[in-house]
Amino acid sequence: MVKITNNVHQFGYEPAEFLSKKLTFTDIVHPEDLDRIVKEMVAFLKNDIVYFEQDYRIFTKGGDIRWVYEKTILKTDDTGLPTLAKGYLLDITERKLAEQQLRESSEKYYQLFDKNKAIELLIDPNTQKIIKANGAAEIFYGYNEQEFKNLSISDINILSVDKIEAEIELALTEKRDYFNFRHQLKNGEIKDVCVYSGPIIMAGRKVLYSIIHDITDQRQAEKALLESEQKFRSFIETTSEGFLILTPQLDINFSNTAICQLAGYSLTEMQGKSVLVFVTSESRKQLRQQLIMARSHSHLAAELTLMHKNGHHVFIRYKATVMADGNGFFTYITDITERKLKEVELRTLNSAVKHSASSIIITDKNGIIEYVNPRFCVVTGYSEQEVIGQTPSLISTAKTRTELHTELWKTILAGDDWHGETYNCTKNGEFYWSMMSISPIRNENGEISQFVSVSQDITEHKSKHLKMEELALRDPLTGLANRRLFDDRLNQAIQIISYQNRNGIGIIMLDLDHFKDINDTYGHDVGDLILKEVARKLLLSTRKEDTVSRFGGDEFIILLQDVSKVSDAQRVAANILKTLSEPIDVGEHTFSITCSLGVCLAPQDGCIPTQLLKAADLALYQAKIAGRNNIQFYNTGMQQLSESNKHSEQLISS
Repeated sequence: MVKITNNVHQFGYEPAEFLSKKLTFTDIVHPEDLDRIVKEMVAFLKNDIVYFEQDYRIFTKGGDIRWVYEKTILKTDDTGLPTLAKGYLLDITERKLAEQQLRESSEKYYQLFDKNKAIELLIDPNTQKIIKANGAAEIFYGYNEQEFKNLSISDINILSVDKIEAEIELALTEKRDYFNFRHQLKNGEIKDVCVYSGPIIMAGRKVLYSIIHDITDQRQAEKALLESEQKFRSFIETTSEGFLILTPQLDINFSNTAICQLAGYSLTEMQGKSVLVFVTSESRKQLRQQLIMARSHSHLAAELTLMHKNGHHVFIRYKATVMADGNGFFTYITDITERKLKEVELRTLNSAVKHSASSIIITDKNGIIEYVNPRFCVVTGYSEQEVIGQTPSLISTAKTRTELHTELWKTILAGDDWHGETYNCTKNGEFYWSMMSISPIRNENGEISQFVSVSQDITEHKSKHLKMEELALRDPLTGLANRRLFDDRLNQAIQIISYQNRNGIGIIMLDLDHFKDINDTYGHDVGDLILKEVARKLLLSTRKEDTVSRFGGDEFIILLQDVSKVSDAQRVAANILKTLSEPIDVGEHTFSITCSLGVCLAPQDGCIPTQLLKAADLALYQAKIAGRNNIQFYNTGMQQLSESNKHSEQLISS
């Protein structure tokens, strides 16, 4: 006798279509799954298995593809021959889609892997090695993280290696995504497990992502069910799915232990009450609307929010089937709280990155940009499409020191965080300063797979700092280097000579002849204008790498870099003497300025800063004695002459 229930309505078919044999069940099975289903059924029959289950795809009458879960029990006669097949189908399309979405999410957010309460493993399909096990797997199998790293899947799966390889191939080619195995725990205990497994790409390679459900208790319950139809209630009680029998008014006639645990209520507390009491107000509206739909639909499903007895919310998915006599609903409840929380966490993470006030860049391990957030695009002027596939050098400038890049890469490739200031350029050529932090991201093997850069625009702060620094190191009147900056550069130049055996340096000390007379006659305002013009001419008479400084009054000192012979300094000094002798116009007055210059060289005249400054000062003193408007190079005889002149001056004054 063949009997088809009204359950087929959910797929758009009528029982009569099958009973009349105008339509067979194989006609609606997806052709890619049909061969597998037949082979599995043949294997079940060949091995005298009277209970089996399968997942496969079917076509609805409207042409849609739906995933179904089939559970079938074969009844046999005294000779062991099957006499009756009794089974049912459940639409599991949403679960399949959710599992697929979870696999895709885990690729990008594998850091959620460890937090999942479900038992999860990552497996290398080539070596069968267990790449990573999450915390739930460690608790279930009894192995710690280090022990798992030395295990293959064959160490926990009691199947032979050849059969395991065949099952892995099915998972890799996605011809099948669920498997029933027997796994051995560390303590030797054997557990029945249902494994949902499929390939994902992680860190550039294909691995198997497996979710393991402990179905040992379920298997035991199913075995008891096969022994007696009376144990069906026991099966309902032991399943991890919540189960309710509801009246047409949605009152609870029966609730299993799983739903009681999920809601926090006892069987007595739930019995006879409306299911609407246990859900949020928004979910009540959904259920009432679906109750109206039940008049024309035999299957209902929705995601609802259950109110736990202690006050917190539990996210569930329910599937209800209208009883054949219309006297209520069989309802299955699945806890989807974990999935919902993950979705919220992922949305929060995405939102935080997207709306961050900091510029965020994610690159691969080679520095190729994979992602930039909107703030980066606002700051730099580049669109996301323009920078994906490029490197951060797109915004770097030539002014960024090579040493900084070297230090940066050395630090992050060692797995450490790098922090520092970078000088960058926008798409339209504007420069800006950033305070940047770069951190490495490691994959499940502990290898660096990506880098995350977070930076803030500090241009305004940096500009203020540089201005303050400039004021501290520059003469306020002429803008030339002051004594502090000159001393710093002189010390650096002497160190280079000492440690790198480079060419020497020259020091030119000069002051303007009879400048005091100009100040006394025309006033300090005119004198200041003349000093500014002198400063301009000195900069024109020297090279970019040289340092022109004003020590005060009309005294200037010039540091000449890379001086290999006396003639190098002589040429610069002569050029200064000639340039400053040219007339200077200030307002309605024209002035002819001369100057006296004293020159010394390092290392021949010494390598101590104070010694060199004293030598240049003695040479300048000699230039003044020689009648001003001339150049004098330091020699050792000037020290004796200076001391003799000082002695003569003392005798005259006494």
